[in-house]
Amino acid sequence: MKKSIAFCIVLLVSLTGCQHKNLYNTLPQDENSVYFWRTWYSINDYERQFLSDNHIQTRYIRFFDVETNQGWRDEDKCVPVATISFDNDESFEDVHVVPVVFITPEAIVEYESFTDHLAHRLYAMCKKNNITINEVQFDCDWTTSTHDAYFQFIKDVRSALKNYFGKNIKVSSTIRLHQLAQTPPDVDYGVLMCYNTGDFKDFKTKNAILDIKDVQPYTKYLKQYKLPLKLALPCYSWNVEFDATKKFVRLNRHYDLYNDFDTTQLKNLGGGLYEITSEDVPDKAVKYIRHEEVSAETILKVKSLVEKNYGKMPVVLYHLDSVQLSKYNSDEIKAFFD
Repeated sequence: MKKSIAFCIVLLVSLTGCQHKNLYNTLPQDENSVYFWRTWYSINDYERQFLSDNHIQTRYIRFFDVETNQGWRDEDKCVPVATISFDNDESFEDVHVVPVVFITPEAIVEYESFTDHLAHRLYAMCKKNNITINEVQFDCDWTTSTHDAYFQFIKDVRSALKNYFGKNIKVSSTIRLHQLAQTPPDVDYGVLMCYNTGDFKDFKTKNAILDIKDVQPYTKYLKQYKLPLKLALPCYSWNVEFDATKKFVRLNRHYDLYNDFDTTQLKNLGGGLYEITSEDVPDKAVKYIRHEEVSAETILKVKSLVEKNYGKMPVVLYHLDSVQLSKYNSDEIKAFFD
């Protein structure tokens, strides 16, 4: 009897491992990948060399966001914002481009009002910039309340994309950690976002970009998750600002704490937290700055934890930015992709 139970356990583990191995084999295996998340597409020499050195052929490029109308045009319930522009000197020959569209949770419930327009906009942007695509990715923080709307949008947008591009377009989706507990969307594969894992607005948060303690509770869902997954890992930093009462002020991505700030006015409180010591700081102005970045050690520990529960996963780095990527050496980058 004990031997039978043991055999069943081994068989179950083997089948689970085989399932995820098979899922892995359904994904494109020809390249490493990166996200590009800026509104002006132009690549500098460092970034170009980075792409070459790491054999990166796939670029997930955010084309635009969709959000609810704030009064720009009364007849539109939702509008595209933050649309990317492309440098005319950039060529996409021999590059696998995957347009990414970010849709806010508030907008997705109005999907019927913009699905066809979205597909047409993607087609027009690709045609204008001589970009050939076979896939589009959608990024939406859907929850149980918007689950049905997002899933129906995925179904409808497939048809709309086919109408404009004249062929079947593969559809992928970002998957946030909390979404692992839900039924997967009907997409060709997902990209598991292992970043933005904490609450950056909470003063007590240690690192909102990535903390293994935030990832751990969700790994139990990976063993039976019925969707091929890639793994997105963070290579970026930001500064979270708080006032004198430790109330959140803003998330600031636009300066380097060590190079763009007068460090003589900063008191290091440890753990990436700094206090502005200038005496003329108004009460409601920024008093504390929490600088967050993720060490290679943390990234690799999270990668190991996730793959232990799911299996081998192709990696997508977020994102292509020479300032951020230069903080990691070539061996660390190689380890992220391996």
